[in-house]
Amino acid sequence: MKKLYNAVMYPRLSREDGDNVESESIINQKDFIRNFAARCDDINLIDDEEHDYSDDGFSGGNFDRPGWERLMKDIEKGNIDTIITKDLSRMGRDYIMMGRYIETIFPEKGIRYIAINDDIDTLYETPGLEYLQFKLMFNDFFLKDTSKKIRKIMKSKKEQGQYTGWKGIYGYKRDPLDKHKLMVDEEVRGIVVRMFDLAKQGYGTRGIADIFTQEGIPNPSTHANLVRGTKTKTSKFWCPRTIDELLQNPTYIGHLAQGRRKKVSYKSKKEIRVPKDEWIITKNTHEPIIDEETFNTVQELLMRNKNDTHNKNNHLLKGFLYCKECGHRIGINTSLDKKRKYCVCNYYSSHSKFGLCTPHSMNYDKLETAVLDELRSICKKYIDDTEFENKISEARRKNNQQDKIKKELNKIQLKINQSNNYIDQSYRDKVDGLITSEQYQRITVKSKEDIVDLLSKKEKLEKELGSIDDIDTKKEKEITIKQMKEFLSLKNPSRELLVNLIDKIIISEDKTVEIKYKFRLT
Repeated sequence: MKKLYNAVMYPRLSREDGDNVESESIINQKDFIRNFAARCDDINLIDDEEHDYSDDGFSGGNFDRPGWERLMKDIEKGNIDTIITKDLSRMGRDYIMMGRYIETIFPEKGIRYIAINDDIDTLYETPGLEYLQFKLMFNDFFLKDTSKKIRKIMKSKKEQGQYTGWKGIYGYKRDPLDKHKLMVDEEVRGIVVRMFDLAKQGYGTRGIADIFTQEGIPNPSTHANLVRGTKTKTSKFWCPRTIDELLQNPTYIGHLAQGRRKKVSYKSKKEIRVPKDEWIITKNTHEPIIDEETFNTVQELLMRNKNDTHNKNNHLLKGFLYCKECGHRIGINTSLDKKRKYCVCNYYSSHSKFGLCTPHSMNYDKLETAVLDELRSICKKYIDDTEFENKISEARRKNNQQDKIKKELNKIQLKINQSNNYIDQSYRDKVDGLITSEQYQRITVKSKEDIVDLLSKKEKLEKELGSIDDIDTKKEKEITIKQMKEFLSLKNPSRELLVNLIDKIIISEDKTVEIKYKFRLT
């Protein structure tokens, strides 16, 4: 009597299938396999919801797929002895792993594998098995070539200011009317604002992460799963590295920053960070959550704290102190009895046995008091400059004019981006048969006319903006005075204020202290 094999289907679909999405759909693959199984008298096709191992939207470059992993676990139970796919590429495109499964793993576990279109059936010496290695190599080449093409397309979209992620960035979500555009996720807007506020107050990335973890705030991956309704087990633990990445992301000031990470290989899921100068940034593409001044302040604070992610001691002058003799930073330490804080040259601490540099040791509390006293004196003198104060009103008037022009330029740029996106979407609609070629032509002509008009308006406004002379300098001075007044009104000023007023504090071997300010003394 002929043995009856208990078989299951394995359909897979991903974006690498390109124009064949319709013919390779999960439904079509299942129907194709069902028709094949119906003609075979030795196959019992197990076709129910429990044995549905479909992987929709997963690359064939690796086998880290939920459907495939569940299938492998069920095989271990011994109830399945045959896997059927429409063709080899549905199972996967990784040449090495495919060879391992078909030639080693399946035989060891007694699994029969059938790839219908490739005429492969491991139970028999089918013709397709003779060309197995060639077909596997071809599928691997196809994956590499397609991956390269997809990267080029994605890069082009990123350069046009189109969002290409499959989910939103924390604090944003994809616009349901245009998946290539971001809109604010009001559910977590407050968390993003608070994160930047804490950073401005001097908290380090670990400090912020600890606060969010202790309060049970869902981290970005958990929040994303909650939004999608995914049951994947996640953690509410916040990692300092995550906080660091979010705080450095210019997306929060309305500039779309993409290409911040890249895969190490077309076959791997592992990603690595990309240097900032290689990011693809498109300005003014969506609503900002954080103002630019706050963002820039936080970047400087992060830079000052970069050597200490734990940031357990948020000393006011941390990151400002430098050694005059060697140029390295001066650290702030606490005595063993916790009663005294003192400064010491970091370079000396690390190389004292070689006689490099000297301690530059001094009492930290006295140094902080002296620095704040001098800063208060300088601020009062700066503000008391009545001649400058008289010029402020004129600068304020011009600043308002400048702000209006900048806002209008931002609106125009957004409209230009939207028109370009509309043209791209219309092309996709034409390819998908949703609109006719004539309709696409009319949309393209009208959109391009709109873009020409918008570019003309943009050029005029940019010329007008350039004619307002010396505005930035006066505006900076006005902001400086505002910050000085805020500093003078506080008994305990914040690190944020100091970052805006002080560039660095240089300590000499003879304990002389020199303060370098960010404003020009008048």
